[in-house]
Amino acid sequence: MASELLTAAVGLLGAAFGAAGAVWAGSVTARSQRRQTQDQLEAAQRRWNLDSKREIYMQLLRCGSLWQSTTWELFHALRTGAGTEERSGVYQQKVQRWQDFAATSTTAKVFTADIGVQRAADSARDALLAAEQVCDDWHFGRDDEHDRRVDAFRAAGRDCETAVAALAAQIEIALSR
Repeated sequence: MASELLTAAVGLLGAAFGAAGAVWAGSVTARSQRRQTQDQLEAAQRRWNLDSKREIYMQLLRCGSLWQSTTWELFHALRTGAGTEERSGVYQQKVQRWQDFAATSTTAKVFTADIGVQRAADSARDALLAAEQVCDDWHFGRDDEHDRRVDAFRAAGRDCETAVAALAAQIEIALSR
C-alpha cells in the first residue's frame, strides 16, 4: 500500500509538473502571438502612414503644377489679347487652382512632420504667388509696360519651376526615409 501511495504521489506530482509546463508553454505561445499581432498592426500602420504621405505629397505636387500651368495659360491669354470672357474663365480657374494648392498644402502640414517638405511647399507657394501677382497686375491693368510684364512673368515662371522641382526633391527624400 505504501508503494501504491508513493506511485500515486509521484503520478500526481508528474501531472502537476506537466500541467504547469503546459500552462507555461501556452502563456509563451499567447505572448508570442500577441507580439506578432502587434508587429503586424504596427507594420500596417507604417504602410498606411507612408501611403497617406505619398498621396498627400503627390496631390501637393499635382496642385502646384496645375496652378502653375493655369497661371501660364492666363499669361498666354493676356499676351495674345484673348477676349474678356476667355480671360475671366481662365482667371477663375487659376483662383480655383490656388485654393486647391492652399488646401492641400495645409493638409500636408497638418498630417506630416517633415520640415524639409513644409519649407519647400512654402517656397513653391511663394514663387507661384509671385508669378500670379505679375499676371494679376496685367489682368487688372495695374501694369501697362508690355515688355516688363513678359520678362517679369518669365522670370517668375522660372522661379516657380525651380521651387516645384525643389519640392519634388524634398518629397522624394521624405518618402525614402
